[in-house]
Amino acid sequence: MNALVSVVIPVYNGAEYLEATVNTILEQDYDNVEILLINDGSKDNSEQLINSLVEKHSSINGFHKQNGGVAAARNYGIERASGDLVAFCDQDDFWLPTKLSKQVPLFENPKVGLVYCGAIADYAHLNKQDKPSFDRKYRGDVFDKLIQVNMFTCCTAIARKSLLQETQAFDDERSLMGVDDWLAWLKLSLVCELDFVPEHLAIHVFHGDNYSSNEEKMHAAELVCLDKIQPMAEKHDKSVDWNEIKQNLHVRYANTYIYNGMFNLAGDTLLKASKLKNNSKLSVKGRLFKIVPNFIWRFMQKAKRAV
Repeated sequence: MNALVSVVIPVYNGAEYLEATVNTILEQDYDNVEILLINDGSKDNSEQLINSLVEKHSSINGFHKQNGGVAAARNYGIERASGDLVAFCDQDDFWLPTKLSKQVPLFENPKVGLVYCGAIADYAHLNKQDKPSFDRKYRGDVFDKLIQVNMFTCCTAIARKSLLQETQAFDDERSLMGVDDWLAWLKLSLVCELDFVPEHLAIHVFHGDNYSSNEEKMHAAELVCLDKIQPMAEKHDKSVDWNEIKQNLHVRYANTYIYNGMFNLAGDTLLKASKLKNNSKLSVKGRLFKIVPNFIWRFMQKAKRAV
């Protein structure tokens, strides 16, 4: 299979990292590729850099638009993509050379509409890397698994253009920023099967200032995502316990808030979670975080981490 792959890269003030990202795509051992750089109203010199890259490489197309957010930029790229397959990469993530050549053949199965792979997590601000396991990666009809948590990052995904358009996969509502890709994958999982390559073929970079590092906004955005996908799932006869899913989401973020020393917020979140499934243990725990002074929690946390 040698289908044309259109790689959509939204760019917003990305001049610092963009050229290195583009080079990893140009170095793919799969040669039927076009790159679409979508300048989403950048205020740095991204426009000039994109124009320069377009002049240097015939496989690169550059576009400049008013700022509309990353999902709007992805939609802009999808509409202008010439390939039957559309791959996604962010302006500061990287691909390993065999990524496309290992993923594209899985589309020979007509039931498969999206293929993903593993990604190395590169914490640039901490100078360390992590290779997540494949224990919670699934193929086939994955909606019931994917609704629990987004199990792959955007820079690993390749999808059929026709399905991206049919499902209007990316929703550019600003309240979804940070999880618009999760909603897109959920929409696709309602109409097709997913598959994956069990190798780390991309590098997802965390700089410390990524939007996904803002836990409170991500928490709110994930709840918006669930509210949007629920009626769509019901139309496709997908039966899941929505209260349990939302409760688990609240608990996951509450644990993050506790780790970060945001004890009052953790208490509020646990109380919200307890009401969804009438969970007395969560209610008691939430009340404790609200009643016990923060300095006591900080002391206990410091002592535990010192062990």
